[in-house]
Amino acid sequence: MARILIAEHNQSTSTYLYNTLKKAGNSVELVDNCLDAWRVSSREAFDVLLVNVVMPGIDGFVLAQKALQDNPGLQVIFITGFAGVAMDTHATPAYAPAPVTTRPFHLKEVVTRVRYLMGQGSLPFKSNPETGEGNVIFADFAQKTFRSQAQ
Repeated sequence: MARILIAEHNQSTSTYLYNTLKKAGNSVELVDNCLDAWRVSSREAFDVLLVNVVMPGIDGFVLAQKALQDNPGLQVIFITGFAGVAMDTHATPAYAPAPVTTRPFHLKEVVTRVRYLMGQGSLPFKSNPETGEGNVIFADFAQKTFRSQAQ
């Protein structure tokens, strides 16, 4: 079981994430903006932060930076409805924690991703047919390293 903080302003997405992760046996807290998420994460310890990149007020990258200062072991999963944001690492702001996961995943995979981050499972490995490289599936922001299923 993981202790998870969700920062998501879209009600249907946040409800889906909350219900899915709760049903999987996790302890889940939900906030609808990054400022509240920052306040909560500075008072309480979480294993995983799921944060929408594009949020009103401060964005998900700034929240991740602030939350990681208080909890360097925190695992961060960025979610976004904007494919361009998810795929364009060249346009990632300089203030964003690096590295950033570059391959989007479906929300249906969120429980599998959380379990993987908690060391309780693996992810299906998919190779890019053009490059032969595997998906970047995990970013350790504290260590600034990538791990993929192939490593």
